[in-house]
Amino acid sequence: MGRTLYLNENRGMTVFRDGPSIRVEEKTKAGRRIPVRLVGRVIVIGNVRLDSGAITLFTENDIPVTFMNRRSEETAVAMPYNHRLPTHYEEQKSLLDSEENIYRYKEWADAKRVLLQLNMIRRFLPDLAHKLEKSGFGEGNYQIVLKNIRRVNDEQWLVVNGIVNNLLREMIIESVCKAGLDPHLGVIHRRHNFGLVLDICYTMGGESDLQSIQFFKSYKDKKLIIREKSQWVVTNEGIRNIVHRFENKRKELRNKIENIIDELFELIRELRT
Repeated sequence: MGRTLYLNENRGMTVFRDGPSIRVEEKTKAGRRIPVRLVGRVIVIGNVRLDSGAITLFTENDIPVTFMNRRSEETAVAMPYNHRLPTHYEEQKSLLDSEENIYRYKEWADAKRVLLQLNMIRRFLPDLAHKLEKSGFGEGNYQIVLKNIRRVNDEQWLVVNGIVNNLLREMIIESVCKAGLDPHLGVIHRRHNFGLVLDICYTMGGESDLQSIQFFKSYKDKKLIIREKSQWVVTNEGIRNIVHRFENKRKELRNKIENIIDELFELIRELRT
């Protein structure tokens, strides 16, 4: 799988198609030519001058493009268009065949979510994680523990956690599509756009929480997140901080996503027998 191409808001930067490549031009730097064959996914953050030819080049090559702002509240995804159903659409649809199947799926997803939540707690409160592992805990208890660990206000948290989730969703979209699954056919997020992607993102909530906490523990006196027009905004340096951490864990995250998809196929086979 190719690398992620991050296009972060920068005055004077333009991105356009150049044959089978894209060209990135900046006023203060030499232009860069990037062959599309080296790209696996594209993240566009903020107001970037990107021509339509570059977008269609990505989608023609089955490369999803995610657009977001630095407050994480506006998100759009450009996907390759294909009128044919995904390879495993019919098998995947069996997840919704009965109430029992829906219950089994939700039970499986919740178990995966709790496991990753425990891993997050174990990083900061190992003794508490050990107790919770034995006694069990619910979503409400997890949110209380999370709030005590993160120690930042909800507005700041939602902005940073939203950006991390956007990066994670882009990676999940790529894996789901390559696996021949319908990204929109979810169970927990039924009848939502990218329903299955949101379901998998839900199971990986502990991982996105961990990376968000690490961001706030690293920013201290650095201006990584600032208040701008009564709203919290992640600065360009803050975006680089988030992206650097995310990319360092890319292989680990990819393995977790692929394992979840493998388990999903196993669950589908069990429910169809």
